[in-house]
Order: sequence, then C-alpha cells, then structure tokens
Amino acid sequence: MQRDWWKWGDPKEIKHINDYPKLKTLVEERWKTHLREDFFPPKKFELPQLSEKKKEQIRDIFASIYPKKISFSDDDRLFVSLGKSYYDVIRIFNGNGFISPDVVISPTTHEEIQYILTQASANNVQIIPFGGGTNVVGALSLDNLSGRTEIKCTLDLRKYKRLIHIDEEHLSATFEAGILGPELENILNAKGYTLGHFPQSFEYSTLGGWIVTRGAGQESTYYGKIEDLVEHIKVATPVGTLESNPFTHDASGINVLPFFVGSEGTLGVVTEITVKIKKLPKNYRWIVGLFPTFQDGTNYLKTLAQAGVKPSVVRLSDANETNLFSKMSSSEEHPGLVNDLKKEAQKLILQWKNLSTPCVLIMRFPQGEISVSSQVIFAKELVDKHKGMLAPTTIGDKWADNRFKLPYLRDTLVEHSIYIDTMETLVHWKDVSKLHQALTRELNKSVAFNKNKGIFLAHVSHIYPNAACMYFTLITPMLKGREIEQWQELKDLVTNTIMQHNGSVSHHHSVGLDHQKWYKKYTDSLALEVLKSVKNKLDPKGIMNPGKLFS
Repeated sequence: MQRDWWKWGDPKEIKHINDYPKLKTLVEERWKTHLREDFFPPKKFELPQLSEKKKEQIRDIFASIYPKKISFSDDDRLFVSLGKSYYDVIRIFNGNGFISPDVVISPTTHEEIQYILTQASANNVQIIPFGGGTNVVGALSLDNLSGRTEIKCTLDLRKYKRLIHIDEEHLSATFEAGILGPELENILNAKGYTLGHFPQSFEYSTLGGWIVTRGAGQESTYYGKIEDLVEHIKVATPVGTLESNPFTHDASGINVLPFFVGSEGTLGVVTEITVKIKKLPKNYRWIVGLFPTFQDGTNYLKTLAQAGVKPSVVRLSDANETNLFSKMSSSEEHPGLVNDLKKEAQKLILQWKNLSTPCVLIMRFPQGEISVSSQVIFAKELVDKHKGMLAPTTIGDKWADNRFKLPYLRDTLVEHSIYIDTMETLVHWKDVSKLHQALTRELNKSVAFNKNKGIFLAHVSHIYPNAACMYFTLITPMLKGREIEQWQELKDLVTNTIMQHNGSVSHHHSVGLDHQKWYKKYTDSLALEVLKSVKNKLDPKGIMNPGKLFS
C-alpha cells in the first residue's frame, strides 16, 4: 500500500463529504453554508535541493551505512517532514510551508542506529527519529530548526521491525522499535497472545513511537498504558548504548527505563523492546448504557473504577457527541446511533427515563479463562442506580468495526475548509464535569470557535480509581486567511482551561512543540533541571530531536 505523504492511512479508505449525507446537512444548516462537491488538493511543495557537494559530505559522515539506505529524494523527505496534527495539515493547505530534512536514513540494525548517532554527534547533525508519523502535537516538526546551518537528518525506523524473541514461559516478547501495530499483533495473535495496545493510530504507529510518547490504547483501562506493558528496553544514544534493568518490579536501585518513556526521541533512540503479553481473550462481552446527563455517566464510571471493575474499552460520550455520531452513517442502510436506539427502544420509554438527548456509554469486557461474569453483572446493575438504562449491544459492535476510521474524516473536513482538532487530558473525578462545563462556556464566547455555532464534543475514554481521561473534539468553519491564528487561539483556550481545572498537559498525545510551554510552566523546576542533566549527559551536543519537551 502506497500512503499519501500528507493524508491519513489507506487511500482506499478515504471518503468524500458526500459519503456522510446527514453530517453534511447538519453543518450546512448550522453554518448557513454550502459545502462544494469538489475540493482543491494542497499545492505541490518544492523542497530545497542539496548540492552534490553537500550530499557527498553527508555520505562521507555516514560512510559505513549502505548507500541505498540514505535518501535525498523529495518523496522520502516529504513523507517524514510532518506528523498528522491539524496544525501540520493546515500548513500544507494554506501554503505556509514547513521545514523538511536534508536526508532520510533507514537503518535496519541496532548497530547501524548507534553508528548513525555517534557520527551525528561528532559532526553536529540534527537527528529526528521517525516511526509511523502519526504524532499530533508537533513532535516531528523541524520548524524550530529553521535558519540553523546543521544538517537535518530524519531517522526512518519503519524497516527496523523484526520480532526478536517470544518467551511463552514468561509471557514476554521482544521486538525492534519500528514494527507497526498490526504487524506486531498479527505475530502475537498467531501464537494466541496480544499486547492489548490499540491507540486510534494503531494501524500506522509503531511500538517505539508508543513508548517515547507514553501512549495509551483504546483498551488501556484493562491492559494498561504502554509504560505498564514494557519490561525492558535497549537504547542507542549519542554517547553509547544502554539497557534498562531486566525487571520492572525489582528493587535493584533506579531503573533507567522511565527516563525514556515519554522522551520523544530527545535522549536517544529506543531500539529493542521487551513487552509483557497476555493470552488472547476467548470472546468479549459488551455493555451499552444511556444516561440522562454527562454527570450521571461520570458518577457511574467513578463508582465502577473505584470498585475495581476493569473493562477494556470505555467510552462515555456527552450528548453532543452522541448526537453527532447519529449523523455519521454513510447510507440509510446503516442508520446512526440515535436511530438505532430509537428503533430498539421506543421514544416513549426514552422520554420517560429522561433520555431524549442521551449520553451513550459503551464498555467491552474481555473474557479469558477466568470468567468476568461477576464484573458484568455488577456493572449492569449499577446502570439503573445512576439513572441510566441499558441499550442494545449492537452499538458496541458498530463502534468496534469503525474504531480506527475517524482520522479519515478529519482530512475530508479540512479539505472542505472546516476546522477540526482534538485535545485530551487526565483530570481528577471531581473536576470532570466542571471542566466539561467550563469548556462549553468558554467556547461559546469564542469568536474563533464561531461561538455557539461551533460543535464541541467530549468523551471519557480511560478510567482510573482517582481520575479519568477526557477527550475533546472541536469542529467549526475555518477563518480564511487566519487559519493558524484560529488554531493557536483555540489551542490556548482549551489547554489553559484544562490547566485551570487541574488537568494534565496530556494523557496520551504527548508534548512535542504544541504543548511545550505548558509542560515547562507546570513541571517542577528542580525536576526539569534533573531531566536537563540527563539530556546533557546522553546528548551533549543537543542533536536528538532538538527543541522538544524543553529547550
């Protein structure tokens, strides 16, 4: 499959706005506009060309690397220039441009990676590690290197993807960092195992990328975030190779592994990773519930989490998101969410239960060798106690069928001059509804959001005994000629409101460039000095993904 350099995923999966007729009608009526039938593709960018002398200099620096692994082609350089954030995509469309690497190197062994970093440090070459390219917060951006004279080199790890070993006695597996999610799962599934890590970017993101961004998957409430799944790592740094302790639950002093989880390629390149694996579930059991308000659903999930119940999938949508998903069907043969509900449960019952504008909750429980029936029974009985009502489980199946498809819609909307961006945080239970209400108020006052004509969606996607991950989607018309300013204004509004309500800078998107100012402001100053000391030791020339996390 040949992926487009700027679009998301498989070209065969891309849809037109006309494939979502109800959604198209909704936005046209809400914004008094007409979405054109066609769209204008982004302009072709002419990348700066290196002189033959410069190319020869780069080849000399990395003389031990097989020449075919070193590329100066425009196609290769374009593909690794950006991530997949709204800010990345909008610069492609409005012609603002971006910085591309001078060269792309594709190593296939740890030794090659170590050699590249050693040579890069000795020759002042800037290194930007690249996995799947799905980052949405500017972690891959080279914009901060504009005007610098050093050579900019992207390390493309997508060919560094072998299985090294599966240990079925100890339930662990060791992979090279560049392996994509589906390749990793297919290998494990063939032997009856799973890692259980399924971010929305699963199809196009890598194991190494999950680790250095401290990622979470859609089933992390049960399986754990990526930091819970890693047992051991091997890392190439500009000053040499190091490895973490072989265990994560020993007492053998300080384990260096946590320094690299969330490091975003600023300390070195995580090359070999041993992960904890689990046996594949025999089947799954769904629970779908409807709640009158987002607060009722939040109270339910808090009770569930604090009782020790652990579904794998958890998604509580607010009323806006529940309603919008009813507009997401691509044909009348596959009615949307609310239509499904009204077909299965009469309107009269919904009104009687105060569920005319419901908030839908879907949860999935993996069934292994030990029965989860007691958890499922407890969770079902708890729904009614929190003013909710059980709904058809087919809704969960439909969500699972389309769980990795939503990023395609983002590209479709951008092509039709519609702003769409997502933001997320981890927030204590007492602040979940307060944050939801505060963001609703602030966005309704924002000109950049088109005030109350903008579409604000929210859901809870991961639950813990003390906190929950909240995920937000903003959809509104683009401000023509002010697309970047609009994005920055809304980014600031949402993130400042999150921080004012004691939320985290990020739960799973990471820091990159986009969240850097908040990361530096809200991280303990002494902790930052400790991290800078680690950075200076491992990367004394500052060549590794320069300017990310902290300057």
